[in-house]
Amino acid sequence: MQKINLLGFEISHLKKVFVENGFSELDAKKVFPWIHKKLAKNFNEMSDVSLATREKLKEKFSLSRGKCVTLLTSKDGTKKVLLEFADGNRVETVFIPDERRNTICVSSQVGCAMGCKFCHTGTQGFVRNLTSAEIVAQVIFWKDQFPISNIVFMGMGEPLLNSENLFESLSILLDKKTHNFSRNKITVSTCGIIENQLHELAKFGVKLAVSLHAPNNEIRNSLMPINCKYNIEKILEATKKYCAESNTEKITFEYLLLDKVNDSTENARQLIRLLRNFPAKVNLIVYNDWPNSIFKGTRREDANSFSMNLIKHGLRAVIRKSRGDDIFAACGQLKSAENNRKK
Repeated sequence: MQKINLLGFEISHLKKVFVENGFSELDAKKVFPWIHKKLAKNFNEMSDVSLATREKLKEKFSLSRGKCVTLLTSKDGTKKVLLEFADGNRVETVFIPDERRNTICVSSQVGCAMGCKFCHTGTQGFVRNLTSAEIVAQVIFWKDQFPISNIVFMGMGEPLLNSENLFESLSILLDKKTHNFSRNKITVSTCGIIENQLHELAKFGVKLAVSLHAPNNEIRNSLMPINCKYNIEKILEATKKYCAESNTEKITFEYLLLDKVNDSTENARQLIRLLRNFPAKVNLIVYNDWPNSIFKGTRREDANSFSMNLIKHGLRAVIRKSRGDDIFAACGQLKSAENNRKK
């Protein structure tokens, strides 16, 4: 019988699981902070839980964080790990150190079904959703080694297509008695899944990032199949509601700069018209290539011109610094493979 991984239950659900398996709610209250505050690797560490109870816990439950298959370190200090879970499936997660903060990039699915033309993850297709335990395991893996200030759900997969496990994970990470992450330090990225999931996400009050990547529907249709279902107008309408429901001041729009695709002066004008009356921040990302990609990144001087054009017309825009591209840890480069390293 497969053991139940306790990493993925917020406290009320953990109590329910314990009672269903012959333990008490008090046992759950003791175990929860051991898992999520003291980051216990096994039940033997739980000194205020009786020895007899610990032995019974071992029989039914696990605290599995997955197995580290590879750990790569970039020349800029970024680290990427390939984690393997119990069924043999693997995901990548990234640690991004900075002078003022340490950010981790977390995956929500094995592979991705969105099929965005510019994304390496999409080339492997969708395998399955990660469990809440597997999502939290990525956070604990890094917290066990470094102080973590920020979490971005921008790894493999579309988080809002795994909303149940995403929301359970957020409940755990926002718990004030354990991980205690601020809602302003967690960002969930979406390609534009704007049905009830976005309304439910607003209850957590976390930051939202939308993968826009185009100033009009024609270009976005060619890059992102999801736009045929949720076009730009629908996304903007839904994200305005998200601002109101979540008390979030701004929405971040991610805009990948692709040479001769979406980086012209006219494209900049279109983006200005689209977002000028919107509470938006635009993250411009110079494309990070990967093997057999059909795209090239915009030249640095053209990216600077694009950015200045937006700023001159009142948009808040920054060119996001690329981190970890030499180990394929940058935006759009993640994939469940061991040998992605550039030669």
